[in-house]
Amino acid sequence: MGTVLDYFGCLVFDDRVMRANLSAKVYNSLKKTIDEGAKLDESVANAVAIAMRDWAVANGATHYTHWFQPLTGITAEKHDSFITPAPDGGVLMEFSGKELIQGEPDASSFPSGGLRATFEDSGS
Repeated sequence: MGTVLDYFGCLVFDDRVMRANLSAKVYNSLKKTIDEGAKLDESVANAVAIAMRDWAVANGATHYTHWFQPLTGITAEKHDSFITPAPDGGVLMEFSGKELIQGEPDASSFPSGGLRATFEDSGS
């Protein structure tokens, strides 16, 4: 198995992995967003999501975790799957830019609806 240095962080979609799995154009746009706070273009988000999903599945993943820190000061996480049932009984491996950039400060996608009252879900 080796030492901790041999395996710690070995399956992280980090800068090295992004550079290897994204086109130069997508990588540079993403880095600009990360480094300068530039707006994340939807096409870039979709390209990153596809590369991330393909990389994760190639490394044996079937699920992913949306980990966040709501304004309550308590951390939370939501587990989702890349796998979606297909109409023919098979499976589809899906993950889009929308899932990648989803903002959710109040845990509203949890089955319980999060911390806010149901009537507040429209944002009005």
